[in-house]
Amino acid sequence: MPDLREELTDAPYTPPADPLEKQVAEIIASVLDIDKVGREDSFYDLGGGSMQAIRICARAEQETGLTVDPLTLLENDRLVDFVAELRGANSTAATGN
Repeated sequence: MPDLREELTDAPYTPPADPLEKQVAEIIASVLDIDKVGREDSFYDLGGGSMQAIRICARAEQETGLTVDPLTLLENDRLVDFVAELRGANSTAATGN
């Protein structure tokens, strides 16, 4: 049974705002074996480390088709920031800028 998010952080829960945030939140929750991940939740507060970052990014790339670098997650540990970086990096890559 997954751990409860509320046992890992005191931060109030804010649900993912759009389909990509929801999809990435579900991947993070699955890898970290917790019930849910909110927009403002820190990957580190939820028990994440470098090995989990690699697994999360591999799954996110496979499931979303977006290029995902584990360093991006390690440097942008809140869900909202990580997804924003994914969008920006993949938008730039698509346009060649």
